[in-house]
Amino acid sequence: MSAALLLTGTAVAVLLLTSPARPELDEDLLRAVAPVVHTDLPTNRKVVWPSQPGGRWFCAQRPVEIRRDGDDVRLGLIANCSMYVRRDAALVLSGGFSGGLVAVLTPGPDGYRVRDVEVPVDGAGNAESLKRMFSTAGYEEVRRSTGRTGLDPTPQARAAFGLPANAPVASR
Repeated sequence: MSAALLLTGTAVAVLLLTSPARPELDEDLLRAVAPVVHTDLPTNRKVVWPSQPGGRWFCAQRPVEIRRDGDDVRLGLIANCSMYVRRDAALVLSGGFSGGLVAVLTPGPDGYRVRDVEVPVDGAGNAESLKRMFSTAGYEEVRRSTGRTGLDPTPQARAAFGLPANAPVASR
């Protein structure tokens, strides 16, 4: 075996051993809280801003981790929320948010409700705020996914506005 091959194999092994595992997701708890978060995000003023006339917000999200914090549940996720306006037979994308955030849910007599949404700061403090919001493994998953989420709320918007699945989307 060549020294280069041995060195490469060792480097790969070190990377695998030192990379944090992906966070675990409690699927039963996730089934209870994910629909609540999905309904809350398009109207939560920490995530979205007031729509322009005729505009609506739509969000697509992917869970990263779920943790209990006393009675509360912290759902860390990657979200892509965008505002769309219908113009004739097309959509106009008018703004949005994409990135990691944490929804804090509290139990109640009718199920869970979103008590708070933690959004990272923009700019230089972004990484540090994400590290405070997520576990180490959750932060690494958010970091790995940045810019590669594949989350797109456009199909929801097309359906809600009664447009065909191939209706064009223009940016404002």
